[in-house]
Amino acid sequence: MMGTLFLSGGGDREQTREIDAAFAAEVDRSKPVLYIPVAMDESHISYDSCYEWIKRTLFPLGLREISMWVDLSQRTIEELRGFSAVYIGGGNTYSLLKNFSETGFHTLLDKFLAEGGIVYGGSAGAIIMGASILTCAHMDENAVGLNSFNGLSLMEDYSIWCHYEEKDDPLVRGLWIQREHQSLL
Repeated sequence: MMGTLFLSGGGDREQTREIDAAFAAEVDRSKPVLYIPVAMDESHISYDSCYEWIKRTLFPLGLREISMWVDLSQRTIEELRGFSAVYIGGGNTYSLLKNFSETGFHTLLDKFLAEGGIVYGGSAGAIIMGASILTCAHMDENAVGLNSFNGLSLMEDYSIWCHYEEKDDPLVRGLWIQREHQSLL
């Protein structure tokens, strides 16, 4: 059984209201939602501030049980099964993918989805779900020295472009040509 993947381009509560409501409607309220803010640079925005943001976003939708993980190392699928859904927040895409790769969390996420779990990716959290994270190169700095730009490929050959604006069209076209006409969402 394959789970459900929600992908959001990011933004404020008003911009993501519809997808957030669709996510909340699918969540089993007998178990908490797991929030993962590790894409955020804590020297700019603290994880405590991230937690307050997710509460302001999800509490009005009836999701009041929210746990937060900021250390993904040595986590298990058994721990993940204790959550109704996983919400992966935005920030630096390179940093997020490196964290998932180094901790092996991407493998747990695959298992969670394969077992019918619900995963929400917001901005960087959405981008890593695609085939390539190069869609973030115009807005994120690769300060972590990531060498592989392959995403988790949970959307087959599709890559995710977040925060799209019409002025991005030349960048989108250029990436589409560079990636040998790989589809972009």
